[in-house]
Amino acid sequence: MSVDFSKGTATFVMSHWRNDNECSRFYLDQAIDGIFAQTDSNWQLVIVDDLSPCAEAREYLLEVRKRSPQKIHVIFKDTNDGPGICRNIGIKWAYEKGSPFILFNDADDISHPKRLETVRKEFIQNPQAAVVYSTFQVIDENSNPVDEKCLTPSILEILEGHKENPVCGSNAWIQIGIEKGYTNLTSSTAVRTDVAFKYPFPAERVSEDQHAWLRYSAGGGDYIYSPHIPSKYRIPQGTPTVSRARIMHYYEQKAAVDTDGFLEALRIAQENGKFKGDKDSLLVKFYVKLAETLGRENQNKLAAEQIAKAASISLEKTKEVLELKNLISMEWAKL
Repeated sequence: MSVDFSKGTATFVMSHWRNDNECSRFYLDQAIDGIFAQTDSNWQLVIVDDLSPCAEAREYLLEVRKRSPQKIHVIFKDTNDGPGICRNIGIKWAYEKGSPFILFNDADDISHPKRLETVRKEFIQNPQAAVVYSTFQVIDENSNPVDEKCLTPSILEILEGHKENPVCGSNAWIQIGIEKGYTNLTSSTAVRTDVAFKYPFPAERVSEDQHAWLRYSAGGGDYIYSPHIPSKYRIPQGTPTVSRARIMHYYEQKAAVDTDGFLEALRIAQENGKFKGDKDSLLVKFYVKLAETLGRENQNKLAAEQIAKAASISLEKTKEVLELKNLISMEWAKL
C-alpha cells in the first residue's frame, strides 16, 4: 500500500456501544465535536456500533452521519464482540480506503484540537514510526478535570510513566513490559494503518489494546511520544470504568491477556531478529512488573501468582529484580 502521510486522509476509528443511558449520547457528541475541532481537516471518521441494545442509540448514529456524510461513516454490526473487534473492522475499512494512519478515539473521550496536525508531522518526520501517542487528562462525567488524588493506582501508574523517560524507540514493547506497564491510552494512540491491519486486536474484552500495542512495537516500528496533545479521558466519578463494571474476573483476564501479548511480542521480535537477548531474564522482569501493577490495585493473590511464575524461571533472578525495585518487603512478593 502506497503511503502518503503528508496528504493522505487520516482515519479516526471509534468503537460504539450504548444502552439507554442518556449520558452516553452527550459523551458521543463531545467526542465527535473534538474531531471536528481538529486544526487539520483532512480526516474521516468511521464509527463501528457493537450491536448497541438501545435502538435509539443506533438511530442517533444515522443522525450523526448526516452532520457530514462525506466525512462520517457508520458500520452496524449484527453481533456484540467488544471494542477490539470493532476497531479491527474500522481498521480494515481504513486500509481498504488507502488511509495512511489511524487515530483511535473512544466514544466518550475527546481528542486535543491539534492531535491530528501533530501526529501527521510526527509520521512525516519519523519514517520508522509505527505508533505516535500522547499523555491524557482525566475528566469526569461533566467534562471537568479530575484531581490526581481521586485517580486509581493503575491510572496514576500510566501518568507517572509519561512524566519521566516515556516509552520511545524501536523496542518499546520491552520497556512497556518490564518497566512501565500499560503506557498508551487508546484515545491517545495513533498507528500506521498497515501496522494496525497486520496486527489486529485480539478477540478479548480486557486489555485487548495492550496486546495490540506490544505487537505493534515488536513487529511494526518505533514508538514516538508527543507530550503536547493530551487527550481527555473520561472516567465518571463514583462508578467503575465500563470494562471493569461489565466484566467478571477483570484482573484475572487482564493478567492473562497482558502475558499473552508480551509473549507474542517476544515471539515476533525473535522472528524478526530484533531480540537476541536473555529470554529468561526478560520474562522474570515482565512477571515482576505485572505483579507490581496488580499489587497497586490490591490484587495481592494475583500478584503473588506472577511472582511464582518468575521464580519458576529463576529464583535467583527474581530475588535480584525484587530487591532492585525495592519490592522485596511487599506481602505478595514473598518467595
